[in-house]
Amino acid sequence: MESILNKTISKYNNYAGVAFNCNLLDYLNDESFKDQVLEIRSKATKDERDLLKAYLPGITPSAICSPTRSAKNVIAHTGLICFDLDKLPPEKMNEIFKTITNMPFVAYCGLSVSGTGYWGIIPISNKGKHGQHFEAMRLYFQSCGIDSPYFDNAVKDVSRFRYQSFDKSAYFNHNANVFSYIYEPPVMPKKAYYANSTEKNVFDDFNLNGDVETVLLNNGWTYQPAYDKGTRKRYTRPGKESGISADYCTERRILYVFTDASKFEASKGFNPVNIFCELECINDWKLCAKKLRDLGYGKK
Repeated sequence: MESILNKTISKYNNYAGVAFNCNLLDYLNDESFKDQVLEIRSKATKDERDLLKAYLPGITPSAICSPTRSAKNVIAHTGLICFDLDKLPPEKMNEIFKTITNMPFVAYCGLSVSGTGYWGIIPISNKGKHGQHFEAMRLYFQSCGIDSPYFDNAVKDVSRFRYQSFDKSAYFNHNANVFSYIYEPPVMPKKAYYANSTEKNVFDDFNLNGDVETVLLNNGWTYQPAYDKGTRKRYTRPGKESGISADYCTERRILYVFTDASKFEASKGFNPVNIFCELECINDWKLCAKKLRDLGYGKK
């Protein structure tokens, strides 16, 4: 049976280089940069390691790109997805390697360039659902006892660059199972807004008591509970399949927006009334006040 790793991918002579085709299996068995990688691992600081890494070639395991590496230059998906575990405690390295190599979906696992973590490759069933496969993979690793803090979420980028590494004990599974799990965010039903009025001022009342998360859901935002952090609930903007576009702090009742591709200005916080006025009233404050009063806010 032909190896599942016998695929064409894009390779680059350096991080900003021009893409050219490369066979993945040949790349994974290439030891020509062994000395450079071992020198990087001998350095004490991250700055020293990063300086030397800049001279290494690399690949985009999930994508064939042209002419250079970027999401907009992806011309084909390879059907593979990567994982990257960073800064693993030395005493856990062997245990984690054993856990990973017992997973039936893992086709390759080897040391990262720094030597303090592992990276690997998993074949997926649906190239069009790369992000959802990635979320399912992250949760699968977590269910196997590999904690989220070690999991590099930046690898979710289909055009993510992977520096050349070396591991004489790397694991290969040429007949790995295809990973068919995908993560589907829970769909919360739409519902009417409701009031629990205690304040006379209609805006103050909604800021204190308004069901702002329902406003977001009813306007196409998607709740991503897998990324919650304490009082911060994570959301994806309308029109985007995955990724974090904003978080809503339930304690402060403020929505912090990270993207410039929504109706809200990026890198700013918005209170419940700001959100309601923008999404339900096209930023018309007179209409906003009327709608909130009609919903029962601002009445003792």
